[in-house]
Amino acid sequence: MTNIAVLVAMRMEADQLTRRMEGTQAETAAGKKFLRGSIGGAQVVLHVCGMGMRKADNGARALIENYKPQALVLYGVSGGLVPDIELNETVVASACSRGGVCEAVDEGLADFAARMLPGARKAPLSTTRTVTVLKRSKTHIARENGAVCVDMESFAAAKTARALGVPLLVIRSISDTFEPASLLAFFKNGATAAEKAAADTEAVIKALAEGRP
Repeated sequence: MTNIAVLVAMRMEADQLTRRMEGTQAETAAGKKFLRGSIGGAQVVLHVCGMGMRKADNGARALIENYKPQALVLYGVSGGLVPDIELNETVVASACSRGGVCEAVDEGLADFAARMLPGARKAPLSTTRTVTVLKRSKTHIARENGAVCVDMESFAAAKTARALGVPLLVIRSISDTFEPASLLAFFKNGATAAEKAAADTEAVIKALAEGRP
Protein backbone atom coordinates (compact mmCIF):
# COMPACT_ATOMS: atom_id res chain seq x y z
CA MET A 1 0.00 0.00 0.00
CA THR A 2 1.19 3.51 -0.83
CA ASN A 3 2.68 5.31 2.17
CA ILE A 4 2.67 9.13 1.91
CA ALA A 5 3.92 11.68 4.45
CA VAL A 6 2.32 15.12 4.35
CA LEU A 7 3.85 18.27 5.83
CA VAL A 8 2.01 21.56 6.39
CA ALA A 9 3.00 24.73 8.20
CA MET A 10 -0.34 25.94 9.59
CA ARG A 11 -3.34 24.33 11.23
CA MET A 12 -5.55 26.28 8.83
CA GLU A 13 -3.95 24.34 5.98
CA ALA A 14 -3.96 20.99 7.77
CA ASP A 15 -7.65 21.09 8.69
CA GLN A 16 -8.64 21.14 5.04
CA LEU A 17 -6.95 17.78 4.43
CA THR A 18 -7.62 16.03 7.74
CA ARG A 19 -11.37 16.18 7.11
CA ARG A 20 -10.69 14.29 3.88
CA MET A 21 -8.80 11.52 5.71
CA GLU A 22 -10.48 8.35 6.93
CA GLY A 23 -9.73 6.29 10.02
CA THR A 24 -7.64 9.01 11.59
CA GLN A 25 -5.60 8.35 14.70
CA ALA A 26 -3.39 10.81 16.58
CA GLU A 27 0.11 9.67 17.47
CA THR A 28 3.16 11.09 19.19
CA ALA A 29 6.68 10.18 18.16
CA ALA A 30 9.99 11.83 19.04
CA GLY A 31 8.02 14.48 20.95
CA LYS A 32 6.01 15.53 17.89
CA LYS A 33 2.34 15.05 17.05
CA PHE A 34 1.20 13.22 13.94
CA LEU A 35 -2.13 12.21 12.46
CA ARG A 36 -2.39 8.90 10.64
CA GLY A 37 -5.22 7.89 8.33
CA SER A 38 -5.98 7.04 4.75
CA ILE A 39 -6.90 8.82 1.53
CA GLY A 40 -8.16 6.52 -1.17
CA GLY A 41 -5.86 3.52 -1.10
CA ALA A 42 -2.95 5.39 0.46
CA GLN A 43 -1.80 5.39 4.05
CA VAL A 44 -1.16 9.00 5.04
CA VAL A 45 0.63 10.52 8.01
CA LEU A 46 0.33 14.29 8.46
CA HIS A 47 2.37 16.67 10.60
CA VAL A 48 1.83 20.38 11.26
CA CYS A 49 5.35 21.75 11.63
CA GLY A 50 4.76 25.47 12.14
CA MET A 51 6.01 28.31 9.97
CA GLY A 52 9.60 28.79 8.90
CA MET A 53 12.55 26.85 7.56
CA ARG A 54 13.85 25.47 10.85
CA LYS A 55 10.46 24.04 11.73
CA ALA A 56 10.02 22.65 8.22
CA ASP A 57 13.41 20.95 8.44
CA ASN A 58 12.56 19.41 11.81
CA GLY A 59 9.09 18.36 10.67
CA ALA A 60 10.26 16.78 7.44
CA ARG A 61 13.02 14.92 9.27
CA ALA A 62 10.61 13.62 11.92
CA LEU A 63 8.14 12.39 9.30
CA ILE A 64 10.79 10.62 7.25
CA GLU A 65 12.72 9.09 10.13
CA ASN A 66 9.66 7.86 12.03
CA TYR A 67 7.42 6.73 9.16
CA LYS A 68 9.75 5.85 6.25
CA PRO A 69 7.36 7.21 3.57
CA GLN A 70 7.60 6.50 -0.13
CA ALA A 71 7.14 10.21 -0.77
CA LEU A 72 6.82 13.50 1.12
CA VAL A 73 4.17 16.02 0.06
CA LEU A 74 4.32 19.60 1.29
CA TYR A 75 1.21 21.64 0.53
CA GLY A 76 -0.39 24.91 1.57
CA VAL A 77 -0.75 28.56 0.65
CA SER A 78 1.76 30.81 -1.05
CA GLY A 79 2.27 34.43 -2.05
CA GLY A 80 2.51 35.47 -5.69
CA LEU A 81 5.74 37.02 -6.98
CA VAL A 82 4.76 37.85 -10.56
CA PRO A 83 1.98 40.09 -11.95
CA ASP A 84 0.16 37.33 -13.82
CA ILE A 85 -0.35 35.04 -10.80
CA GLU A 86 -3.97 34.71 -9.67
CA LEU A 87 -5.69 33.94 -6.38
CA ASN A 88 -6.23 30.20 -5.85
CA GLU A 89 -3.96 29.33 -8.76
CA THR A 90 -2.17 26.02 -8.15
CA VAL A 91 1.61 25.99 -8.42
CA VAL A 92 3.46 22.69 -8.52
CA ALA A 93 7.08 23.42 -7.64
CA SER A 94 9.66 22.46 -10.25
CA ALA A 95 12.40 23.55 -7.83
CA CYS A 96 12.72 25.30 -4.46
CA SER A 97 15.21 28.13 -4.19
CA ARG A 98 16.59 30.52 -1.62
CA GLY A 99 19.03 33.33 -2.33
CA GLY A 100 20.11 31.86 -5.66
CA VAL A 101 20.64 28.35 -4.24
CA CYS A 102 18.35 25.72 -5.74
CA GLU A 103 17.06 22.47 -4.22
CA ALA A 104 15.44 20.00 -6.58
CA VAL A 105 12.10 18.29 -6.09
CA ASP A 106 11.11 14.95 -7.60
CA GLU A 107 10.70 15.68 -11.31
CA GLY A 108 8.44 12.70 -11.97
CA LEU A 109 6.02 13.60 -9.18
CA ALA A 110 5.99 17.26 -10.21
CA ASP A 111 5.28 16.41 -13.86
CA PHE A 112 2.50 14.03 -12.84
CA ALA A 113 0.82 16.50 -10.49
CA ALA A 114 1.02 19.33 -13.02
CA ARG A 115 -0.57 17.14 -15.71
CA MET A 116 -3.44 15.89 -13.62
CA LEU A 117 -4.41 19.12 -11.85
CA PRO A 118 -6.47 21.37 -14.15
CA GLY A 119 -4.91 24.78 -14.61
CA ALA A 120 -1.85 24.01 -12.48
CA ARG A 121 1.37 25.86 -13.23
CA LYS A 122 4.63 23.95 -12.87
CA ALA A 123 7.25 26.52 -11.93
CA PRO A 124 10.01 27.33 -9.44
CA LEU A 125 9.13 28.74 -6.04
CA SER A 126 11.29 30.62 -3.58
CA THR A 127 11.55 30.46 0.20
CA THR A 128 12.17 33.45 2.45
CA ARG A 129 12.44 33.91 6.21
CA THR A 130 9.74 36.58 6.41
CA VAL A 131 6.55 37.50 4.58
CA THR A 132 7.36 39.28 1.30
CA VAL A 133 5.21 42.38 0.85
CA LEU A 134 6.83 45.01 -1.39
CA LYS A 135 6.62 44.75 -5.17
CA ARG A 136 10.30 45.54 -5.58
CA SER A 137 11.21 42.69 -3.21
CA LYS A 138 8.94 40.30 -5.07
CA THR A 139 10.41 41.32 -8.41
CA HIS A 140 13.95 40.86 -7.12
CA ILE A 141 13.22 37.34 -5.84
CA ALA A 142 11.45 36.37 -9.03
CA ARG A 143 14.37 37.54 -11.17
CA GLU A 144 16.96 35.94 -8.91
CA ASN A 145 15.37 32.48 -8.81
CA GLY A 146 12.85 32.44 -11.67
CA ALA A 147 10.19 31.85 -9.02
CA VAL A 148 6.50 32.66 -9.43
CA CYS A 149 5.54 32.34 -5.75
CA VAL A 150 7.08 32.42 -2.31
CA ASP A 151 6.71 30.54 0.96
CA MET A 152 8.67 30.05 4.19
CA GLU A 153 9.19 26.26 4.27
CA SER A 154 9.75 24.49 0.96
CA PHE A 155 13.49 25.07 0.52
CA ALA A 156 14.24 23.54 3.91
CA ALA A 157 11.91 20.59 3.32
CA ALA A 158 13.51 19.96 -0.08
CA LYS A 159 16.99 20.02 1.40
CA THR A 160 16.01 17.55 4.13
CA ALA A 161 14.14 15.23 1.75
CA ARG A 162 17.16 15.11 -0.56
CA ALA A 163 19.52 14.37 2.31
CA LEU A 164 17.31 11.53 3.53
CA GLY A 165 16.60 10.13 0.08
CA VAL A 166 12.82 10.67 -0.08
CA PRO A 167 11.04 12.10 -3.17
CA LEU A 168 9.38 15.47 -2.51
CA LEU A 169 6.32 17.04 -4.12
CA VAL A 170 5.31 20.64 -3.32
CA ILE A 171 1.78 21.90 -4.08
CA ARG A 172 0.90 25.52 -3.33
CA SER A 173 -2.22 27.61 -3.89
CA ILE A 174 -1.97 31.38 -4.17
CA SER A 175 -3.44 33.23 -1.18
CA ASP A 176 -2.11 36.70 -2.03
CA THR A 177 -1.00 38.11 -5.35
CA PHE A 178 1.71 40.45 -6.62
CA GLU A 179 -0.34 43.39 -5.34
CA PRO A 180 0.55 44.18 -1.68
CA ALA A 181 -3.06 45.14 -0.90
CA SER A 182 -4.11 41.53 -1.40
CA LEU A 183 -2.54 40.70 1.97
CA LEU A 184 -5.32 42.69 3.66
CA ALA A 185 -7.71 39.85 2.80
CA PHE A 186 -5.27 37.08 3.70
CA PHE A 187 -7.47 35.30 6.24
CA LYS A 188 -10.39 35.14 3.83
CA ASN A 189 -8.34 34.31 0.76
CA GLY A 190 -5.97 32.10 2.72
CA ALA A 191 -8.80 29.83 3.81
CA THR A 192 -9.98 29.46 0.21
CA ALA A 193 -6.44 28.82 -1.03
CA ALA A 194 -5.84 26.24 1.69
CA GLU A 195 -9.02 24.44 0.64
CA LYS A 196 -7.82 24.43 -2.98
CA ALA A 197 -4.36 23.14 -2.05
CA ALA A 198 -5.87 20.37 0.09
CA ALA A 199 -8.26 19.29 -2.66
CA ASP A 200 -5.39 19.13 -5.15
CA THR A 201 -3.25 17.19 -2.69
CA GLU A 202 -6.06 14.72 -2.07
CA ALA A 203 -6.48 14.17 -5.81
CA VAL A 204 -2.78 13.53 -6.33
CA ILE A 205 -2.53 11.13 -3.39
CA LYS A 206 -5.52 9.15 -4.64
CA ALA A 207 -3.98 8.93 -8.11
CA LEU A 208 -0.65 7.76 -6.70
CA ALA A 209 -2.44 5.06 -4.72
CA GLU A 210 -4.12 3.88 -7.93
CA GLY A 211 -0.74 3.32 -9.52
CA ARG A 212 -0.66 6.46 -11.61
CA PRO A 213 1.69 8.04 -12.80
